Amino acid sequence: MKQKCVYNYVVKNLKHILNLSVRELADEVHVSTATVMRFCKKMGYSGFSELKYKIKEFYEQQDQEDNYEINDIEGFVEHIKSNDYLDKLKKAADLIKGADSFQMLGLGVCRDIAKYTARRFCRAGVYCYGIDDVNYPILEVPEGTHSVILIIYNDFYQKVRFDQINRYKSKNYTIIMISLAHVGKFSQLCDLTIYASNGIMKVGQVESGVPMLYTLEKLTDEVIK
Repeated sequence: MKQKCVYNYVVKNLKHILNLSVRELADEVHVSTATVMRFCKKMGYSGFSELKYKIKEFYEQQDQEDNYEINDIEGFVEHIKSNDYLDKLKKAADLIKGADSFQMLGLGVCRDIAKYTARRFCRAGVYCYGIDDVNYPILEVPEGTHSVILIIYNDFYQKVRFDQINRYKSKNYTIIMISLAHVGKFSQLCDLTIYASNGIMKVGQVESGVPMLYTLEKLTDEVIK
C-alpha cells in the first residue's frame, strides 16, 4: 500500500519529482526513504537517481517532438484516406485476429473510449478485455501463444506512466498503440503505432475525440469483416 502511494504521487507529479531528493519525496508522501527505494527497485531502477534520470530523459524526448494543431476537417479526411493509415489499420486487424487473447488499455480521458470499444468488439464476437488501471496485473504471455494489447491515448506523455509499454513488452505482448499526438521514440517499443490524425484536431479550443473514435470503429470493422 505504501509503495502504491509513492507510485500514485510520482505519476501525478513527474516534473516535480525532478526537483526532489529521496528524503523530500519520502516526506511528501509520508513514507520512509526505504519505501521509496523499494518502489524504485520494483519499477526496475537501481535507485532514485536513475528514476529521476529516466523522467528527465522522457521530457527531453517530449520537447523534441512536433505536436501541431489542425483546425479544419480537411487535413483529417486526407489523413484517413492515406495508404499508410489504411495499411496500418489492416495490419492491426490481422494482429488482433491472429491473437489468442486481446486486451485494451485506456487511461485518463480514454478510459471510457476503451470500455466502449471493448464492448463493441465483444458484441461483434471478438472477446476483448478493457483495462483502465495502470496497476492491473500484467501476466506473462505463455510460450507459443500470441497476446495483443491495444493502447489508446490522446495525451500520451502526460497521462501514461512512461514505463507502461516496457512492462507489456517485457511480458511478450504484441503492442499496438493508437494516438493523436506523436509519441517519438516510444513507437520503437511498439509493434505498430497508428496515428488517428495528422495533428491535434480542435473544435474551437476543445480537443476533438472524433479521430480516435473513428479510428477505433474502423479497426473494429476491419477485424470483424
